[in-house]
Formats: sequence, structure tokens, C-alpha cells
Amino acid sequence: MHQERAVAGASFNAETRRNEVDSHLASLPYHYATYGLVVSSQLELPELPAASPPPDSDVSIVEAPLAETLDIPHVQEGWLQYAEDCCQFGLEGGTRFKIERGRHIKIDRSRRSRHSGDARDREMRLYLMGTALGALLHQRHWLPLHLSALNTPSGVWGFTGPSGAGKSTLAAWLHYHRGWPLVSDDVGVVKPGETLPYLYPGPHRIKLCKDALTYLELDGPELIRDMTRGAKYQIVQHCGFQTIALPLRYLVVLERNDKDNQVEFYPLHGLEAFQAIMAAIYRPECAWIFSGPGHLLDCATDLARKISVYRYRRPWSLPSMEQGLAPLLERIQHEASHDG
Repeated sequence: MHQERAVAGASFNAETRRNEVDSHLASLPYHYATYGLVVSSQLELPELPAASPPPDSDVSIVEAPLAETLDIPHVQEGWLQYAEDCCQFGLEGGTRFKIERGRHIKIDRSRRSRHSGDARDREMRLYLMGTALGALLHQRHWLPLHLSALNTPSGVWGFTGPSGAGKSTLAAWLHYHRGWPLVSDDVGVVKPGETLPYLYPGPHRIKLCKDALTYLELDGPELIRDMTRGAKYQIVQHCGFQTIALPLRYLVVLERNDKDNQVEFYPLHGLEAFQAIMAAIYRPECAWIFSGPGHLLDCATDLARKISVYRYRRPWSLPSMEQGLAPLLERIQHEASHDG
């Protein structure tokens, strides 16, 4: 199944979309824009910005009954069942998702507990916005990256790193203290084959831990608990997000240094830059399945040539955030002056 598929990122052309249109798309009541796609949905999705009803949607989201397993020859690998152009996974509470051809998402909530309520609905949407849409992007052979990104005076900077590295907190701090617009939080997507590596923003939400929310004075009743990560909360439909794709110019790998409190900020080149991009791919298991190793490695290599990559190791302290950010802010200002 992990075979190479030499498919260009823009292969879903207008004619292909016309040929695949389902007759029920026109009747879907809700329309949204995310990741450069127009989504028509049977379900209301408050996490996504609304779009005008299109003549032809890129993606449909509907509720439909789903079998326990795919009804075609498939592979079961951990939590995921997959075949050549579709996959399926389920949640512990009984909700099941099926993603097909980079175009359709079906959701089956018929097995849910009668006592599920709003909390289960929020959990369903979290997985829809995350894993399900991530799998759909990989089926299109695009490159979703696990990052937070802002539009700074020197262009778009993305911040990636392992869980707990502070991607969202750093982006939120820069947004609120510097006034720089957010581009994406958690996931943004690059479409291979474009001359410039545009970063297409995902859902307009930002995920922050309780301490960061309190420090930024964002603690309020409008926060939504992240059911997938109990220590985090979401601010949905945040007004500080860009609505259009912008070229990604810089990617910073964040690391915490709680031992000697030293700050290190330095560029990565060649193999190290390539490895940083590979490590930033969202849901990499889906990338290997649907894009294949050859296409995936080519995409990461091409992106490493087009952007500047840095490693940023610093102590983790909200009160001393500005002091720790000094080398990053200096580099952003330097690049802005150079551009000017």
C-alpha cells in the first residue's frame, strides 16, 4: 500500500470536480472555507468561517450509516482502516468517520450513547477538524503541517515542534503583544507544485493551556475545552486570523530548555532543514499511505529549498516570554529591514 504515487498537488482540476459532483451537494445547508477549499456540510460547524453557497463544492460533509469496517479490500493499521483512496476510523464513544477521494467525509453518530450531549458533539467536531480533514488533505497529496503561524513584518513565520513546545502560546503572545495577524494554529497546508509555498489556513481557532489563557487575560466563558487534550482550551472563530493564503517564508522548530535557561537560535540547512519539515507533517501515517514515500520526500525537499528553517531552544516561562523571544524578534526585524 505504501507505493509511490507521482501525483501533482493540483491534480484535482475543475473537470475532475465536475465529474465527481454528487447530486445532493446542492441541498447541503452550510458552506464554509478552510485550507483553500469550499466545504458544504449537512452539519453546522462553528469552528469554520462561513462561505457563500458555491456552484460546486470541493468537499462534502454528511451524516450516513457506516459499517464497522470498510466494504472493500483494506488494511487495518492501528486506529486506521485504509484502502487506495479512502480510510475510516472510529472514536471510543461510537462516532465513526469515513474519508473518500480527498472530497467526501461521512460521519456516523448512530452508535453514540444516549447521554452524549453537547460534549460528544464538540469531540466529534474536534476530530472532524483535525484527523478527518487531515486525512482528506493527504488524499489530495497536499502537505499539511503541524504548526502555528503569523504574518509578521517580514512575512509568514511558522512555529512547529513536539507537543508542549509552546507553538500556540508563542503565536498568541506575538499576536496580542505585537498585533501580528494569525495565519493558522495547529495545522496549515502547503500545496506542492505552487511556485511559492503558500500556507493555506485551517479552522479559525487557537488552542491554549489554562496558564497561557490567564496570562494573556483570555480566560472567559466562551472557551471550549479540548476533549482530545484535556489541559487545553479553544477559542473558536478568533477574529485575529488571516482569511487568505500567504507564502510561508520561515519555519522555526521550537524546543524547551529548562536545564540551563540558555537561549539558542540558529539556522538549519540541508539534511537538518529537511528533517525538520518531515517532523512537522501532520498525521504522517496518512502521508505515507496516500502520497507514498517518493512524493512525500520530494515535497519536503522542495519546501526546504524555498523557506528558511531555524531551531529555537529557550526556557519556558510566561512572565519572561519577551526576554526569551529577543533573538527571534531581532531576526524578524532584520529580515523586515532587509526586505525593505
